[in-house]
Amino acid sequence: ALILLAAYSIASAALQRIANPQPLENVGIGLLVSVVASAINFGVARVLLQAGKRYNSITLEADAHHLMTDVWTSAGVIAGIIAVSLTGWLILDPLIAMAVAANIIWSGIQLMRRSALGLLDSAIPQAERDKIVAVLERFAPQGVAYHSLRTRQAGQRRFISAHILVPGKWTVQRGHNMLEQIEHDIRGALPGPTTILTHLEPLEDPVSMEDMAIDR
Repeated sequence: ALILLAAYSIASAALQRIANPQPLENVGIGLLVSVVASAINFGVARVLLQAGKRYNSITLEADAHHLMTDVWTSAGVIAGIIAVSLTGWLILDPLIAMAVAANIIWSGIQLMRRSALGLLDSAIPQAERDKIVAVLERFAPQGVAYHSLRTRQAGQRRFISAHILVPGKWTVQRGHNMLEQIEHDIRGALPGPTTILTHLEPLEDPVSMEDMAIDR
């Protein structure tokens, strides 16, 4: 919300400049301050963004995008100063500011969308789900199948559930060992902490293929 508020402030000031163009003052000082501030904020934002992605932290990513708001604002100031200095067209400064505001709004909306999905416990990314499927399918030559694969994500932790079908003649111990191996391989394929619930079923029983949620 603060990111969108910053974009609104920039757009509002730009509209006032469009309606009432003003000559730029202290261009040299403004350019120097903007370059230094932009470089510092960009470096800190990159560190926060990488940490946010590594730990899947919306909070760190929000801080990074908040700093990037300052970076984009400074970049707009620099571009506006240079453009006006080269052309003398005062209208270019507020127009560039409007473009910066639009970019900030887009980033803010994307961040809010991710935050909302986190609150709703959305499914894990498709690329990660594909890794789970690849792990499960590796056991097919041993007579193992699966169904009712479900995923969700809450913050940094992933939750996986699946029904694993094995030949009915297998012993309980052999089936248990197979589940342990499958769960181990899935955890190895995914980043971050993962909670896995598996349900063992006989392959020959038609009831096993019914799509029922694991309730335990």
